[in-house]
Amino acid sequence: MTVRPETRFLLVATTALLGLPACLDAAELHVVRDGRLIHASLNWPEGITPERPYIPGDPFWGQWVHCGGTTRDGLYDVPLVFGGRNNHSRFSTAKSALGDCEFKVVFSCSVHLNRFPNITITDRGQLRFSGNGSQVWMSVSKRSLPLKPFAADCGNNPFDGKLHSLAVKRTGDKISFFYDGKKLNEQPIDPDVNLHLWFDGLKSATKIASIKLTAKRFSDKLTTNFTSAAPIEVIFDGSGKPSRKSGSAAAYRIPSLAVSRKGTILAFAEARRQNGRDIGNIDAVLRRSEDHGKTWGPEIVVMDDGEHSVNNPSPIVDPDTGRIWLFLGRIDIATLAQGWNPRRFVRQFVTFSDDDGRTWSRPVDASKTIREQLKPGREVILPGPGGGFVTERGKTAGRLIVPMNYTTGAAHWVAGVIYSDDHGVTWKPGGVLHSGGAALGEAKGVELTDGSILFNGRTSTKQRGLTVIPNGGTTDTTRFRYAKDLPDPSCQGAVVRYAWPRDGRPGVILYSGPGLATGRVQGTLWASYDDGKTWPWKRQYYQGPSGYSDVGVLPDGRVIVLFEKDGKSKLGFTVLPGPPPSVTR
Repeated sequence: MTVRPETRFLLVATTALLGLPACLDAAELHVVRDGRLIHASLNWPEGITPERPYIPGDPFWGQWVHCGGTTRDGLYDVPLVFGGRNNHSRFSTAKSALGDCEFKVVFSCSVHLNRFPNITITDRGQLRFSGNGSQVWMSVSKRSLPLKPFAADCGNNPFDGKLHSLAVKRTGDKISFFYDGKKLNEQPIDPDVNLHLWFDGLKSATKIASIKLTAKRFSDKLTTNFTSAAPIEVIFDGSGKPSRKSGSAAAYRIPSLAVSRKGTILAFAEARRQNGRDIGNIDAVLRRSEDHGKTWGPEIVVMDDGEHSVNNPSPIVDPDTGRIWLFLGRIDIATLAQGWNPRRFVRQFVTFSDDDGRTWSRPVDASKTIREQLKPGREVILPGPGGGFVTERGKTAGRLIVPMNYTTGAAHWVAGVIYSDDHGVTWKPGGVLHSGGAALGEAKGVELTDGSILFNGRTSTKQRGLTVIPNGGTTDTTRFRYAKDLPDPSCQGAVVRYAWPRDGRPGVILYSGPGLATGRVQGTLWASYDDGKTWPWKRQYYQGPSGYSDVGVLPDGRVIVLFEKDGKSKLGFTVLPGPPPSVTR
């Protein structure tokens, strides 16, 4: 018999439940009971409901059915393909649990793909099996509030086709994990937080006897409460739906900040009009605030090149002229099928504003001029992400610096400079990191006290990479090291000069990025008081999912951060107090 997802969930109050103290006035919520699907919902794209388990004509979700299966011999049989469509078998509870609770799944599985099947505790961890089925793992990758990871022996192989149970249980301030009734691990947890849990069978062939959540109380709130150091306003909010008009986009990403000579905050972003992909119909946009972030003007489109991709807006404010320069990468999407060749399909455009960011000049293609000056064997890719800056020290003071991604023959990107010594009339390629194989992409730069340029960039080693390009950014370098103080989950981050050494006080450089190496979470601000050698001070500005960011300084010394908040579709803005002038080691 086929059980359609139209069937609603059943919520039954009881007074004594197995695994919970008998005195609890507890309740139970069934997702699957006696092999019958009672309820499967949540985490589906907007427009998909139990009555409409897929979206006809949708280029992606039209190919999927959700939690499809058939009841046979008391088990809900969930194949990889159901009704001719891929089966998105995420069995999610319709409520979260408060207080003492237990989430238990009884299932069998014969086909699997490493991390499936699993029980996911939203924002905290994923209880899953090793590839050979010999262990149960707690994976905390990409979790904002990670539990302590562990590995425990199974005893019974979960992929033998027999019924097994997997459970998560909270009692008081402890959370425990069970396989086939055996306790695998126990660790502390806040007894007051709501826990949202689900069983994820995606890419595994499972047969489910039951999925049940029991709890002292249920909550309709399915999201986690994240703390922040200051109020956060979402100033770019992606709708998830295709759009071709200003002020609306499927996703906004790649934040970049500038503060004009008048103190106006300019917040730049990529408006990904059709979808969230990195290359596509993307416009460079900004919003302005003339009152230090209290209110914001409407979205301004700086560059729209039709169906082509305009990426990584990188602004620079010239303090002498007040002119605001903006570097942009432009990708001709028609050439993508020809392979990744920077010279063929990535071009550099430059525009400027002389009215505090209200209007912008027609973008000019500077690619040919820059490429004619390049040394053999290297190419420019995209600027930033994040803003550039103007040097203030020594004989190169007043130089406009654009952080640029280069290739020098290898597949990976490395940090480098584009600069101007004539207030933007001409632009030249500067120094580049020759890393000997180490990648340092999406690096942002800051001037050091000796006039050299420190770049802080993304690596694949769980630590930030640092390089120093000498002589105001004009000389190649091989100097490279890892910043052991700064975690890197392979994500862009941003640096800015906060203060120069003065009156016996050290200079201060700020870095903004994810606070954990395990995922793009816990957006954090660090400070260095020794030109980037160490980063002893930090402040978390957002506890939840936090991706790409940019950081700036207001005239009154407060710090502004624009960052990807809660995923890859919206940008949050916050204003923080400045760091302490020094730290005691």
